[in-house]
Amino acid sequence: MDEVGALDGWLPGRIFWDETDVEASVVEWIWCDLPRFTEAFLDDTFARLMRHPANSLFRRRTTLAELEACAARNPGIPPTGFIFHVSRCGSTLLAHLLGRLDGALVLSEPGPVDSLIRAGHRMGRDRQVALLRAMVGALGQARAPGQDRLFVKFDAWNTPQHDLIREAFPETPWVFLYRDPVEVLVSALNQRGVHTSPGLLPAALFGLEGHPPGDEYAARVLGVIHAAGLEAHRAAPGLLLDYIQLPEATWTLVAPHFGIAPTPEEVARLIAASSRNPKQGDRPFERDSEAKRAAAPEAVRALADRWMRPLYDQLEAARTG
Repeated sequence: MDEVGALDGWLPGRIFWDETDVEASVVEWIWCDLPRFTEAFLDDTFARLMRHPANSLFRRRTTLAELEACAARNPGIPPTGFIFHVSRCGSTLLAHLLGRLDGALVLSEPGPVDSLIRAGHRMGRDRQVALLRAMVGALGQARAPGQDRLFVKFDAWNTPQHDLIREAFPETPWVFLYRDPVEVLVSALNQRGVHTSPGLLPAALFGLEGHPPGDEYAARVLGVIHAAGLEAHRAAPGLLLDYIQLPEATWTLVAPHFGIAPTPEEVARLIAASSRNPKQGDRPFERDSEAKRAAAPEAVRALADRWMRPLYDQLEAARTG
């Protein structure tokens, strides 16, 4: 294993879990000299880094205890704000825009963080909280002069574990982003993520027993995520945000909620960036709400209305009430 002090400039890329002894699990680190992460997702940044020949040949490995020691020695940027979301609701655009603020570093759905959030069956709660703090700290190191704002966009399926995340970072403000249920479900069924594909994540993660038939599984999982966002808001209010409020809400609502007063120059930069789709390079960002609703078969509408709509309505009531 490597000396802790030799890890400056390295990023923890993934965790190899030891099924017999969790403390023997291995954290693999990747060298990174990027000043910030510009890909839509941090795992895409890891993939880009791994295309460098040197990174294919030379990686570093530590224990979980050494990860903690590294973060304790240099805890990184204190998190400025968290993004929870239901998926397919503009969260990538929101994270992309926050990354255009001065001094910003964005961790967009970081795989090692998700791995720790889903590791509760491997360790006690206190240990999990400590390691989650250490991982965010190790990933959230300042990479350029003046970099002092850290935003984390979690995977959609992390929302049901919001209490763990808030226990680890009780002072960090957060937003929960959602969207019309039919639009979300149409998108989820057209291009399935791991959370809406039966068998790729444990059904128990969403409180489900087995896999409901057909498209019902995706609708019920998305309903659980809606419910988790509502529960989080009731427990410790954050900022509820509907897709229709984007992109303007980034600088009018989200930034102030995160304690940031954007300068006119920053606002101009965000307005310019909001016209591009961060998932599709330089292609223009276009709203597709009407197209998604028009493409929804009656069966999909029925599933959205049964499993998602009541929770969406409660979120909207809480947001606008």
